[in-house]
Amino acid sequence: MPPPAAASETADLRWLSHIIAGHKRAVVGALIAGILAGFTTALEPFFIGMIIDDVNAGSGMDVIWRDVALLILFGVFTVIAFFGQRYYSGEIAYGVNYDLRGTLFGRLLRQDRSFYDHYATGDLISRVNSDTEMVWRLMALFFLRFASSLTLLVFTFTLLALVDIRLTAVVFVVLAISTAFQVGAGSAIVDLFERVQAQAGRMASFVQDSISGVLTIKTFGREEGASQAFARENAEYRRIWLRFKRRNEPVGMLPNMISQLTTGIVVLFGGILTVQGELTLGNFTQFLLYLGLISSALLHLGTIYQRLQQARGALTRLTPILQLPGVRSPDNAIIAVPPHAEIVFEHVSLTLDGTRVLDDVSLRIPPRKTVAFVGATGSGKTLLLNLLARVHDATEGSVRVGGHDVREYDLDALRSAIAYVPQETFLFSETLAANIRMGVNDLEAEALGWSAEMSRLANDLPQLPHGLDTLVGEKGVMVSGGQRQRIAIARALIRKAQILVLDDALSSVDTHTSADILRNLRTVLHERTSLIVAHRIATVKDADFIVVMEGGRIVEQGSHGDLVLAGGTYAAMVQRELRRDDDPPLAR
Repeated sequence: MPPPAAASETADLRWLSHIIAGHKRAVVGALIAGILAGFTTALEPFFIGMIIDDVNAGSGMDVIWRDVALLILFGVFTVIAFFGQRYYSGEIAYGVNYDLRGTLFGRLLRQDRSFYDHYATGDLISRVNSDTEMVWRLMALFFLRFASSLTLLVFTFTLLALVDIRLTAVVFVVLAISTAFQVGAGSAIVDLFERVQAQAGRMASFVQDSISGVLTIKTFGREEGASQAFARENAEYRRIWLRFKRRNEPVGMLPNMISQLTTGIVVLFGGILTVQGELTLGNFTQFLLYLGLISSALLHLGTIYQRLQQARGALTRLTPILQLPGVRSPDNAIIAVPPHAEIVFEHVSLTLDGTRVLDDVSLRIPPRKTVAFVGATGSGKTLLLNLLARVHDATEGSVRVGGHDVREYDLDALRSAIAYVPQETFLFSETLAANIRMGVNDLEAEALGWSAEMSRLANDLPQLPHGLDTLVGEKGVMVSGGQRQRIAIARALIRKAQILVLDDALSSVDTHTSADILRNLRTVLHERTSLIVAHRIATVKDADFIVVMEGGRIVEQGSHGDLVLAGGTYAAMVQRELRRDDDPPLAR
């Protein structure tokens, strides 16, 4: 279960504990099995020492067989307990990893435009994959070894104290000092591990960008340059990783070093006590066997501590993904947009990165009207329409739909009421049909065929090897730019949203096909409030009214005929397009 939503969440161990709490049954099972395993394992050397002393004392076989039977019985319990640990620790590790990745992916889908402007795609993929794997590694080892190792140490020192308190005190002091040193040294490498993961994210971003742009790299003959750039990133990753390993490995080896030192102390002083008759041979054997168990337990705890530090660094890198976006649904949001709603822009201004890109724009759009937006590139047409679906929020003023500010609506409800066709169409590596459905899998075949016909995509289906079941390839590389735009139009039409936005959606389609699509869409456009951004006059001249933008402001608005008669900016655009159409083709 993901943790409850908050205004600002930090991915730390406390936050992780909320996810772990969703697997209480497995956690309890792993802890009980670990405690049992630690207890039974600690008893095995105790029985071995008893058997040795019984043999030395000349005890009867019935006593020896009793001790052996107890040793075997507790050995069976140990095997069962360790099986339980493995079973439940695996359930926890994979369950937490499942919940963690699901939470992160859900948050990624909710992040706004500014988030993706700040973080590279490859880096985010690295965080979701590589950094969550560090958490998985911690969970897998922690619930497999922590409870058993800690219980083993407690019972081991208790049993050793019953044998000889002096020797036990020496062992305890040495191990306590080493543990304190390890904790201090381990904390110092957290920042360094974060740098390792950050560089891994940069490498992932570089690879992702290079693969996405491989055709551009090949076209310009930049394979060697790309290879050298990757080699530099790879070398930097190796440098940081080796620096981390040089500092991390001594910390990891410390338990073994201390164990060897402790063994030497026990052999020296324990041997003297045995020779002097203060310890039995069985007691001495118990000390030696317990030192092996202590060494193993400390090694496991040391490894857990290392992974804990790595997981802390990984969680720090996950924190930005968990931050709630600036654009989100308000409390007590309106859950439905009223049908056939009027759209009003009231003195809207927008500032991005310190630049005022929209300036005091006011516009009223009645329901079921077709409104076209024209103007030079960068005049603010797309940015203005982006305010409608809250891709950005207005810095000043308000955008109202159906009498309510768009910021009052539930974000999902608002965006469900708007079908948006961008100029740059993104297609998934699926079939044409799947790209049109885009997750709406209960559509009937008739609806799919209707949307393909209305967008004139149906004209191209006979040329495709499998019709609507044709795979389009990654990002739609198997279809043309015009076909991609028609797929996007079909995708928007099939949703039957009350507001339709076509953002230069016919720019890659030839003039004849564009006119054909617009004729087909005439009925659809009149049934919905339709907003069209275009550069061709032929695309917008039949709109109910046309809005001309320049420098982030509305400079003209009216019908095609009125704007031509006005002789302003729009009339100049019409004249330029007419001249282009009359220009003779270039000589060959």
